[in-house]
Amino acid sequence: MPSDRLDYALSSVVGMCFGAFISLIVDAALFEVGQSPYFAMLFGLCLIVIGGLIIWRVAPEPGERMTRWRFLVFVFSTLILSSGICCFLLNKDWLVGLSPAIKLPMYTILGTSLCFALTFSIVDLINQRNLCCNNAIYLGDVADFIVPPVASSSKQIYVVMISSIIMGGIFGLSFGLFDVEDDTKLHIRFDEDQAWNTFFGGIAGFFVGGALQYLRDKALQDSATHVRIAYEDDI
Repeated sequence: MPSDRLDYALSSVVGMCFGAFISLIVDAALFEVGQSPYFAMLFGLCLIVIGGLIIWRVAPEPGERMTRWRFLVFVFSTLILSSGICCFLLNKDWLVGLSPAIKLPMYTILGTSLCFALTFSIVDLINQRNLCCNNAIYLGDVADFIVPPVASSSKQIYVVMISSIIMGGIFGLSFGLFDVEDDTKLHIRFDEDQAWNTFFGGIAGFFVGGALQYLRDKALQDSATHVRIAYEDDI
């Protein structure tokens, strides 16, 4: 059953809240990586291990071909691995002479990786909530229950993927442009950067939430059509 305007508004508002929340987490993580050597070391090691494990898992076996999904996961796992290395280079106590021109792309890569990981983690948690709470639609004896997760179709996954890449890239880019790492004790630059990123993250999340609801609705309609056709054929 198609969603009404209230569902679209609710999805957009929830997306806006998640977008603002993700921007706050990414900004705080970028700031701590540049300020605390212990946090940078721990965070960098975790990202390197996670990226390496994903690369090992998606690597094709002898005789297997590299599918499109394997390639995409491989690319982003490489990005996570690179972000872990960046954590060691971005700490100002370890590499003081690093120029802003070199730090800027590193912050962009790290911001993209963090935002990508956070976005997909949140979406996966919401999907698990839908499965646990039986948030399903009954379509007859043939289909039993069809559970509509937040990102189930390839179009929805692409929306989440592209939006997280753009948001994370902008978060990292603005962090480097504001030169937040060399901020004073008053954290004026950090506050300005966080205010801008929170605003942008909220706006982006608003549109992403609405887009996911639309694609989710469309996937449910297509599923219902296929089930009805199969049910009529059995009769």
